[in-house]
Amino acid sequence: MKASIAPLVAICLIAGAVYPALASTYSSAYNGWVESGKTITVGNYFVTFSISNGSPTAHVTVQSPDYTTEERNIPEGNSYYYYNALRIYVANVTGSQALVDISRAISSGSSSAGTKVWCDTPGLNALAGDEVAFPITIQNNGEDDATYSLSASSDTGWSARYLYNGKDVYKVYVPASQSKVVTLAVQTPYTASIGEKTITANIGSSSLDLHVYITSVNQSVEFSAKVNSIIASIGDKIYYDVTLNNLQSKENNYGLSVTGLPDNWYYRYVETRGSTSELAEAVVPAESAKSLVLEIVPPYSVSEGTYNFTAVVTTPDNVTISKDLTLRLKASSSMTMTSDKLAYTASPGQTFEINVYVTNSGTGSALTNVYPEISAPSGWVVSSSPGTVNSIKAGETQKFVISVQPPGNIVASDYEVTVTMTSDQAQKSSDYRITIATSSYMPYIGGGIIIAVLVGLAFLYKKYGRR
Repeated sequence: MKASIAPLVAICLIAGAVYPALASTYSSAYNGWVESGKTITVGNYFVTFSISNGSPTAHVTVQSPDYTTEERNIPEGNSYYYYNALRIYVANVTGSQALVDISRAISSGSSSAGTKVWCDTPGLNALAGDEVAFPITIQNNGEDDATYSLSASSDTGWSARYLYNGKDVYKVYVPASQSKVVTLAVQTPYTASIGEKTITANIGSSSLDLHVYITSVNQSVEFSAKVNSIIASIGDKIYYDVTLNNLQSKENNYGLSVTGLPDNWYYRYVETRGSTSELAEAVVPAESAKSLVLEIVPPYSVSEGTYNFTAVVTTPDNVTISKDLTLRLKASSSMTMTSDKLAYTASPGQTFEINVYVTNSGTGSALTNVYPEISAPSGWVVSSSPGTVNSIKAGETQKFVISVQPPGNIVASDYEVTVTMTSDQAQKSSDYRITIATSSYMPYIGGGIIIAVLVGLAFLYKKYGRR
């Protein structure tokens, strides 16, 4: 008796008592009991069931040449939609068997018997990181009130939630012959790739495909440069004007860095040109922009050529946004330093001059802020005329007169004075040997003695010579 009733019970379950009304867009292709390990073929779709004895859940694997393979655990009384092409409903799980219905989609509609579901804006553009909102209308055309379960499915892994009257909901009650609007809010990640993605809204036994087109990636902040490529002479100060535009409705702190610079190059972010305060991060108010300056400093030994590197901004959620920059360096200004001679002789306290000639022997930009740094022994007085020259153009020569005065009580010996010519672009040094020679009075004393002797002899001769 029990065995003869089982098929009748199965038919009743599928026909109405347990299995919900099928969506008008789906047509049943298989219904009945399946054993664990059995594969049901529906057109190009292959559905394999795995059922553990005692579990209220059926594990299904769906394969198709049209879509990627999916695996799901379906608790009894629930449905799984495979890319909206198949609907697999598990009515009951007993032992290693499950009572199931597999239905194929016959159109892209989204209504179930007595229910109509639609969205006026089923396709929305968004920046990666945006939350998009789909208003979904649920119209209950039946004679009875209905409570609809709300869920969403997608292969994107994006988070989604339903809102009604400002509250998160997972069920909504709609009286007979009335309609209500719920909002499906979908949060896109900042790492989402550009292109269209599909989210399926499941309203009771109805479903609706919704689409999000990601127009650009990593858009929690826009990172731009006024000029991406700069041509400069070796030795020039190099600045890139960059802007951070915070697109979020909250204040954010962004990390600042540069990658790809050659060895021995230096960089720093500052708020304005000429600022000495280096920035490792920048705070940007909500929905505001902040301008910064990226300063690049190559070494003096750098060669001509094109250099590529990347300015990097790191968001609070550790997403990096890059801006590729290019620098082309051309021939630099070059300094040549010469003098009339490298050795001088002076007496204690005697002032003498060293003439130094600075030539810009390069083919690039001017030497700027050129001045001498003079190193001399303690007590020596040194100065330069001129003290500083603002600019020496390529091919031009500037004369500096270095005035040097040793102390008056200095010991006779050899001394060294070093003159270093410094500019914003380069520097050169030269050492000068200074010989201090003291005066000798012995010749004068000897001469005086001789004169005195001669005068004495003349006097004696005059007084006694005629006797």
